[in-house]
Order: sequence, then structure tokens, then C-alpha cells
Amino acid sequence: MARLLASLLAVAIVTAAMAFTTASGASYTVGEPGGSWDLQTNLTAWASSVEFHSGDQLVFKDSAASHDVVEVTRSSYNSCSAASPISKFQTGNDTVQLGGVGIRYFICSVPGHCVAGMKLEVRTSQRKSSCNSPRRRRRTGTARRGGACLGDDNAAPGSSGSVSSWIAIMLLLLGLTF
Repeated sequence: MARLLASLLAVAIVTAAMAFTTASGASYTVGEPGGSWDLQTNLTAWASSVEFHSGDQLVFKDSAASHDVVEVTRSSYNSCSAASPISKFQTGNDTVQLGGVGIRYFICSVPGHCVAGMKLEVRTSQRKSSCNSPRRRRRTGTARRGGACLGDDNAAPGSSGSVSSWIAIMLLLLGLTF
């Protein structure tokens, strides 16, 4: 009986760990590889090369003395105005969680920087739940994505696999021990 309880506890811990890993998002340093939150990087091209999902995070790395990151509304983004910011980041190493589906707008409020192109529009979509769903391959960012399917050649390095697949494997192994 004690062996059964220990086995069930082990399965529960592994399943919980898998679920946590699957729920975590990817972390993207803005502009990488080869660029950053600066005046030289084509931030529009960079953003269009990445498919952002709810749960992902953006890391803005810049010179805090030269730049800042200001989240603004669409109209403020279009006019490069930081007069009514949603939020402002000034450390030079700022992380922004992408918590929902939609579009978010970021600009640098240093005079002249936004109009010179230092602005970022981020479109966040819902994570696909099916292993058979078509998926755009990410070309940039730090792979920390969970939810890849077992045997998926397009899975990001370090992917955890789908929770249901892992649960099935754990239950199979549990059944083999008895």
C-alpha cells in the first residue's frame, strides 16, 4: 500500500511539473539576434518575425541613460506621444509580461527616437492547443516554450511535450510497476 501511495505521489509531482512547464511562455529580448531596443534595429521587421502568445514575455535591454520603454495606446503610438503612458520602464533591463490576446504598443519617449523608428507593435495571440495545428516557426527569441508535442520536429529546444502525452506515459509506467 505504501509503495502504491509513493508511486501515485511521484506521478502527481511529475504531472504538476509538466503542467507548469507547458503553461510557461517564451522570453524574447527585443531585437535579438543582432539588435536591441535602439535606433539601429528595425523593430517592425523584428516583431513581424516572431509569433507572440499570451504568457510570453518581452525583455527590453537598452542604455537606461539614453532610452526608456513606454507602453502607450494605439493613438499615442501613431503620434509618438508619451503624454499619457500606460506604463513606463527605465532600468535598461525591463521585462514585460504579455498576459492576454491583443495588440500592445511601446515607444521610446526620448525626443526624436520614436519618430526615428524606436517603437514596437506587439500582436499577441492565443497559444494553439492542438498538436496538429499549423504553427509558424519562430526565428528569434530564447526558446523556453512549453506545450510542444512529443515527436514534433519544430518543437523549441527544451520543450516539455504535451501534458496529456506525459500523463499517458506516466500512467503506463505506473501500470508496469504493478
